[in-house]
This record gives sequence, structure tokens and C-alpha cells, in this order.
Amino acid sequence: MRIEADRQGISVNALTNRILQKYCRHWRWVKRFSGVLISRPTIASIIGSCPDDRIEQIAKTSGSTGAKDMLRAMGIPPTYNNLTSFIKNNNGAYANWFDYNQYTRGKKEIIHLRHELGIKWSLFIANQTSTMFESILNKTAKTEIFDNSATLEITI
Repeated sequence: MRIEADRQGISVNALTNRILQKYCRHWRWVKRFSGVLISRPTIASIIGSCPDDRIEQIAKTSGSTGAKDMLRAMGIPPTYNNLTSFIKNNNGAYANWFDYNQYTRGKKEIIHLRHELGIKWSLFIANQTSTMFESILNKTAKTEIFDNSATLEITI
């Protein structure tokens, strides 16, 4: 622990806190929900071989029934703040799917998800995340898909 804390430039207590937070908020649920950890090149190769309509179908199923089940099992109430926190932390920071950025523009929340896995990954995360908002909060998200990012616009 001391070697890793020194490498990160933090105290052992701070490192222990990070580890426990990640475990409590994410990793203890990975096995329960049959999660697997695979490398970025592998996921890019797998998803790159799928037709777009199949990617959309899988993403929408995952974003509706899968996300609802996970949030309920974790005891997370279905609020806007809880859902954005789940997406930011569990899918973004802990699962390393994307870098999460969020800001407000007028009466719209903009969520920008950046990654390095190509357009088909953008298609997946845009459909999965927008479906989460629709199925859990009954909010429609307008999406834009780019080579290495997806942007969602939600009216608040």
C-alpha cells in the first residue's frame, strides 16, 4: 500500500479510502451482475464486428432492463442525480468505458462521453445511456454520435 500511495502521491489512508469506495460503489456488484473485465483492444474488436442495428438492440436492452435491475439491487433510488452519478462513476470512472463531462446550457443538461474505442462504441454508449434516461426517468435524450464520443442533451 505504501509503494502505491507514494506512486500516486497520496497517503495510505487516502489510497485505502479510494479502494474501499470503488469496491463499495462498483466492484462488489461486478460479480453479482456477471461483469467481465476485458481490454480496450478486445472490446473494440468485438464491437467492431457487430452490425449497427445489433449494437443498438443490445445497448437498449442493457440500458433499460439491465440498468433498472442493477440500480434496484444496489438500492439506488431512481432520481436524476443518482442516475447521472451512476453513469459517471460506475460506467465511466470505475468501468473505464468513457470520460464523463456534464454541464448545463439553458434548460438543457449536456452529457459528453469521450473514449478511444471508435464509432461503434459511441453508438453503444449513446443508445445505452439515452435508454437509461428514458426507461428509468421517462426523460428523452437527444444524442449525437461521433468517432470517439457521444453527447446527450436532456431537457430538465
